[in-house]
Amino acid sequence: ILLRRLRLSAGPGVSTKNLNDPAWMKHQLTQLDQMMDASLNHASIMTWGWFNEGPSADADACVGYAACAARAAARDPTRFRTWASNMELKDKCLDHATLISFNNYPAWYSCPHSGCNLSEPAAHWTAMAAGVRAAQPSKPFVISETGAGGIWEWSHNDTDARWTTKYQTEVIERDVDVALADATISGLTLWHFFDFKGDDGAQANCGPCDYEKGVSPPVCAYYNVTKCGGFRPGGINHKGVVDFWRREKEAYGVVAAKYKAAQRGASSVEAAA
Repeated sequence: ILLRRLRLSAGPGVSTKNLNDPAWMKHQLTQLDQMMDASLNHASIMTWGWFNEGPSADADACVGYAACAARAAARDPTRFRTWASNMELKDKCLDHATLISFNNYPAWYSCPHSGCNLSEPAAHWTAMAAGVRAAQPSKPFVISETGAGGIWEWSHNDTDARWTTKYQTEVIERDVDVALADATISGLTLWHFFDFKGDDGAQANCGPCDYEKGVSPPVCAYYNVTKCGGFRPGGINHKGVVDFWRREKEAYGVVAAKYKAAQRGASSVEAAA
């Protein structure tokens, strides 16, 4: 499993109109050049990317993706070229990528609407990998974003209700398991390492948590997870495997153990060969 190092130029929020605007694309390609100038010699960079979750289901947008891919290929033919696509198999621009990268959160964003179904990660990622294999058989496929939210303070709940770290772990375990088991999935990147504040709108809509007095590092005594539809309780993105203060959630150790076990298994196979 590869932990992605992806450098992104302009985006997200890009539109098809932007990608067909020569003046806009001029600045985009300048930013792409600047990104590559800054990072070309960094050994940890494995892929160049642009337009996170952009309009790639629109064939008219592909001119912009093609221009970025051509510029990156001309300057550095040694690294992959990709974008994190939430359009998945509806993406019309994949011919311009050398690495296929999909963002999705099975069993997470569907959870409050259709029920929390822990069979979704395996079914979804298996289908996506098979679809990419059929449409782009020469290109590796990676899960570029997936995961679930878990509130660190909700680490001792008896149930695995949504927002507990127990449910977060159950979702992430299944994402990791399918990636490790499916030979047509070349990499996985969990979103993300640590919790962070959402945008100002999330803070305004959801409100901050109520902190316990005199406790350090801070502990939240109360989160309203229904005030803003359960999207960003406390105005925070809780998908980290550690929290704001780097306190480990349950998923941190579980994922580390799975990666270590897979690594030991691979080493054993290599030794036997």
